[in-house]
Amino acid sequence: MTAHFESHADRQGIFREGQSTVQYMNPTRRLAAVFFYAVALHASSALATHSGLSGFSSDFLRDYDSAQKAVDQSKSAEPLVALLERYTNEAEKAELEVSIGLAYGQRTGVVDPAKAVAHFTTALQYQLPEKTYMEVLMWRGNAQEQIKKPNEALMDYLRGLLACSYHDLSRGWPEIQSPKVPIYMNSLDPENGERVRDYNTYRKFIDFQRFLLMQRFFLIEAVKRVQPEVSKSDDQIVDILATLSPDSSRFGTITDWLKSENVQPWP
Repeated sequence: MTAHFESHADRQGIFREGQSTVQYMNPTRRLAAVFFYAVALHASSALATHSGLSGFSSDFLRDYDSAQKAVDQSKSAEPLVALLERYTNEAEKAELEVSIGLAYGQRTGVVDPAKAVAHFTTALQYQLPEKTYMEVLMWRGNAQEQIKKPNEALMDYLRGLLACSYHDLSRGWPEIQSPKVPIYMNSLDPENGERVRDYNTYRKFIDFQRFLLMQRFFLIEAVKRVQPEVSKSDDQIVDILATLSPDSSRFGTITDWLKSENVQPWP
């Protein structure tokens, strides 16, 4: 996703510098600096947290950063696992469960899909942001496939599609628009501060819309990949959806997606 954004930004004459973007305007006009929403741009300060949560203590962030480095050095998830006994804050424990799941699911020399499933399952017991919830379902489904549990994987992918179905994705891939009014760096004008917040809000929603379109695409691919293996008909898919949600108004949308050609949404 980041790569697609950067190519679009290059075409628009926009170049990022840290969490700010300098937009080159008409030569006769001044340079405008736009502060983009850091989370939506996937620029997570000094270290990469995964849960999308906040409220971490400085001690946790220090130990978490050290543990992540130790995982790479030792080829073991134990440095992160050890932090589960030290930190009891719910946000911090959720972050650890997601990160440990990712370590067991993706980190070279650490991969253990069964353990990834266990930690992702624990992570899902917390109140995760919607984006993280959908990502964890995809990651857990992938791990379920690796341990030869295609039925469980299918259910996770369908859970993800249920979440997607509550959003209007009919308008397709949204292009990122430049601000109509210049936004300046370090301006004391209070209206400039409002424009920065307004533009950050706009980018937050556009980036989430792009995420949803990409996630739906990969979830549909995943369902189609495992469906023949579990020998589930379209009617049986609906039956599974009924065990996951009482809201049958979503089922037709999902089965339509699964029957249609799954076209890559991004340019």
